[in-house]
Amino acid sequence: MAKGCDLALGSYYIPPNANLTYIADLFGISDYHTLTPYNPAYPNPDSIPQGGRVNVYFPCRCLSLPRPPFSSYLAGSFPHKVASKETYTTIAGYFNNLTTEAWLAATNSYPTTNIPDTGTVNVTVNCSCGDPAVSQDYGLFLTYPLRDAETLASVATNNGFSSPSQLDLIKKYNPGMDGVTGRGIVYIPVKDIPKEATAL
Repeated sequence: MAKGCDLALGSYYIPPNANLTYIADLFGISDYHTLTPYNPAYPNPDSIPQGGRVNVYFPCRCLSLPRPPFSSYLAGSFPHKVASKETYTTIAGYFNNLTTEAWLAATNSYPTTNIPDTGTVNVTVNCSCGDPAVSQDYGLFLTYPLRDAETLASVATNNGFSSPSQLDLIKKYNPGMDGVTGRGIVYIPVKDIPKEATAL
């Protein structure tokens, strides 16, 4: 298991009536303007379209499950203060498929049926730091939840990986995801790292 990396990206589906202030707050980002370099399609951060996607940034760390066998995994962790009657299902829903109810239950110590109203749930979003055995050309990766008719190939093509050799590379980073439609998470290398990334 890799030790993690200082920077990973997540593709967040923009729900109705959401703005960057709300989205940034979910991921512990104090100034939503710092999302701009990772979202060149939205030069005006105060005007984002619902139904689109925005990339958020976070450190990708090596974490351990809270129960035996205490397996390790790579993820960003975002503390969420529980409100009355919230469940893992409702909390996962805020993150639009970047995490799931089952994964929150696995990565937190609270039983599914007994989450205290005053507790804090660590929302874990899986991430990738790459694999030198596959390629040493990429170190920044985008965690991308598939929706609707999306596939690994369509997302790869939309992110500039369209040649047969490039698609083969993407498949190596995502074993078992070739041919899957509209569900699950894929990891896409980021070709152009924003200059501002080195300052985060």
